[in-house]
Amino acid sequence: MRAENAETVNCPSCGSALIGGLRFCRMCGYRLGEGLDEYVPTQRLDPSAATAAPPRPSTDPFNARHTWGAGPMQPVRPFGAVGQQPGMTSSLLSKSCSTNRSGLWWVLAVFVMMLVLGVGGAVVKSVRRGAASGPVITKSFLGVDSLEDADGGGALITGIAAPDTPVVRAGLIGGDIIKSFDGKPVRNADDMRELLKSTPAGKTVEVVYVRDGVEAKTVLTTIAERDNPGMRAFERRPGGAGNIGIDRRDIDRVKVPGMNIYGAEIGDIDRNGPADMFGLHEGDIVIKFGEFPIRTGGDLRYRISEALPGSTVPVTVVRGTEQMEVPVKIGRSRD
Repeated sequence: MRAENAETVNCPSCGSALIGGLRFCRMCGYRLGEGLDEYVPTQRLDPSAATAAPPRPSTDPFNARHTWGAGPMQPVRPFGAVGQQPGMTSSLLSKSCSTNRSGLWWVLAVFVMMLVLGVGGAVVKSVRRGAASGPVITKSFLGVDSLEDADGGGALITGIAAPDTPVVRAGLIGGDIIKSFDGKPVRNADDMRELLKSTPAGKTVEVVYVRDGVEAKTVLTTIAERDNPGMRAFERRPGGAGNIGIDRRDIDRVKVPGMNIYGAEIGDIDRNGPADMFGLHEGDIVIKFGEFPIRTGGDLRYRISEALPGSTVPVTVVRGTEQMEVPVKIGRSRD
């Protein structure tokens, strides 16, 4: 039955043409008022009435599927759809979703602001620290085992730490006493350490040193400690590091009797090792290893590791009051 004379109204929310007496708009769910029936049977509307007042687009996300214009209008998602609570209209739900999205955007904005302020503050503090402390300087490295206070002032080199380091290139050895570095006096080991901290790696400097009571000068170019090859350089080469069978931890720097020099006194000797087999004794004071003078235990350890296994090296020692030369065939380190 056609209800051509039925009363029609327009929804205040979406503008759809509706049958009078409905409680809710069937297009958007908007509450229209109190009607007689909760449900009114579907009635066909006059096509001219539907086209006379075309509905305006709705911002309700649940009405996104309906169409308007020519032809019959498509139904919207029914009540009870996913995400809609019983008794909640589409319009109210749309407003609730919009409010939630707005809150989330505020939370996100606050989080981003806190992150920016935190990172920016850290950068500012870093810049301020850099400005206060000046440019960062890479600490210089000489290539020595350690430095000690020398009798009479200066910094004593206890030994050489690795091959092809600044001290090796400059001709310095263990036992040399640095008195001046880059034109600045060195009164003790701490002075030398402070000068290394303030000297940029790669700088060429003049060094004044004392060896066996005689002052001399040399020039060296410092390196960064990360560029130190270390003693492993000997172990990685073909043949490995040298060894003569003495306890490397039991070598003392002592003054040579009757001479104004120091040497390295040998402690324990391995039985049937190269030193034992070729005639070195416990208590011998080594003053020369091959062509290199020996003035500290660290220097002797370095020269032994540097020697090629299988080669023969003349070792000059002082035994009691006698000085002698002992040829020693170098073994291979077991380290």
